[in-house]
Amino acid sequence: MNAPQFLAALHELFDVTAGSIHKETVLQDIAGWSSMTFIGLIAMLDEDFGVRISPGTILRCHTVEDLMDEVAAELTPTKMAA
Repeated sequence: MNAPQFLAALHELFDVTAGSIHKETVLQDIAGWSSMTFIGLIAMLDEDFGVRISPGTILRCHTVEDLMDEVAAELTPTKMAA
């Protein structure tokens, strides 16, 4: 996973203008953040990146970068082998 790929997926999920979401963006400040897009985020992470992150973990993420770090941690070779 790379940052541009992840950010593009978020732009698509939230249906916002390209370039409006950055690593520093507060997740819950993204236009369109709702319970439905939260569920969509969980599904997107699973489908597009092959990771399952619990809702509680996502809610503990403050920024997009925090979420990217969680996804990257799940993609580490150690976890993938488990």
